[in-house]
Amino acid sequence: MTLLAGLLSLIAATAPAKAAPVALAPTPIACPANLEPTTRCLSGRDARGAWYVTALPANWNHRLIVHAHGGPRLGAPEAKDPLEDLERFAVMVRAGYAWTASTYRRGGYGVRMAAEDADSTRQLFWAQHGRPERTILHGQSWGGNVAAKAAELYAFDTDDTPNYDGVLLTNGVLTGGTGPMASAPTCGSSISTIAVTIRPRASRPTRSGRACRATAP
Repeated sequence: MTLLAGLLSLIAATAPAKAAPVALAPTPIACPANLEPTTRCLSGRDARGAWYVTALPANWNHRLIVHAHGGPRLGAPEAKDPLEDLERFAVMVRAGYAWTASTYRRGGYGVRMAAEDADSTRQLFWAQHGRPERTILHGQSWGGNVAAKAAELYAFDTDDTPNYDGVLLTNGVLTGGTGPMASAPTCGSSISTIAVTIRPRASRPTRSGRACRATAP
């Protein structure tokens, strides 16, 4: 064993173990001011350490928006972080949709990790409030990349029933992070929107990568 390897082993052996995240049940919090006063907002934390916020309007239409935020944020996630996006997309809740979003378990780049945490909020919502009539996955900015990966990995349950009925990507970064971020200063204020409908498995081609039908306005 080299001296460097020995030192690294010693450091690893003596480093304090990191405590596992503790899941926290959702508790009521104040909603953003641009939501109706009758809206219920809840904050909780999943078993991987990601915070989430859920908004339930009094006139809930039994549709759910699962939101994947952009960024990526670089700091440690905080319970209040999703409130910024909830305020930005309050129009969805005012229209009768329930809304839920994750901070993801840590800051920094990690598309597959973030997709897992985004889908975790769907699972938690379903467990806490029942399965909605429709569940829509929404990705904003870099979150479009996250939502696309979540749709790829979690569009269907193990029994082939769809977990999502559609995907909305607004300013979706779908070609990897480095290239689009490097060219961002030249993009101006252009906005791209892609809407994806999840089709029943029986009507889809079986070839990998052809699971969804996309339409762009």
